[in-house]
Amino acid sequence: MKPRTLALALLLCLAAGAETSLAQSFGDADRYFGLEWTGGERRGGPNVNGYIVNQYRVRAINLRLLVESLDASGKSVAMTSSSVSDVPAGSRVYFEVPIKQKAPRYRVTITSWEWREGGGQ
Repeated sequence: MKPRTLALALLLCLAAGAETSLAQSFGDADRYFGLEWTGGERRGGPNVNGYIVNQYRVRAINLRLLVESLDASGKSVAMTSSSVSDVPAGSRVYFEVPIKQKAPRYRVTITSWEWREGGGQ
């Protein structure tokens, strides 16, 4: 295969992969998402529940959440991860994450997500 043909084939493969989804890291989460949460209970077990607001114009998929249980001084004493499969552009989606035991406070962070092209409502 000629180098030019190989380069074109690689470029086409990269372009095709970029159309489906683009992964992001949590450093930019505050730029694209709003988060609201509180400690709660469901069926007698503690949880953290709230909403993710996608403030961007593209659908977000495969969001990973990190829920930290904090003691009275703000120190992390336990961590739980969870996921939210889909948050359409400009939408607000409810989430619930079961935790092992109640804590005085919690911190929720979006650690990763992917953008889905054509991801409007």
